[in-house]
Amino acid sequence: MSRILIIDDDSFVHRMAGFMMKKAGHEAECVSSGEEGLQKLMQQADSSALPDMVFIDSEMPGLSGISTIERIRQQQSISGVNVCLMTGTLTDELKQSAASLGAVGCITKPLDIKDVTEILSHAQQ
Repeated sequence: MSRILIIDDDSFVHRMAGFMMKKAGHEAECVSSGEEGLQKLMQQADSSALPDMVFIDSEMPGLSGISTIERIRQQQSISGVNVCLMTGTLTDELKQSAASLGAVGCITKPLDIKDVTEILSHAQQ
């Protein structure tokens, strides 16, 4: 079982992704913004309970997905967490930006459990 944090401003994604993750045997927690995600990760780092993977929406009000990943990488206590960018429209530029920040991958929404499982497997190697 993997512990997963989902950062997405869409409550529908929270419900669907949370259900999908739980059905696949994973523990999922959802927050609604990049700022909330950073705060949650800092709290989890303080208790040595960082998630195994953070799925981050590419387009959110406030901090975008890329900006959120940049901020994660700047904080020493959370900089090593595995991240994956989620997007409705996957472009080469977005994939390249995510890869340059050390993202495990980019997947399209709506999420597919096969893609999620592949990303989780890749991160555990």
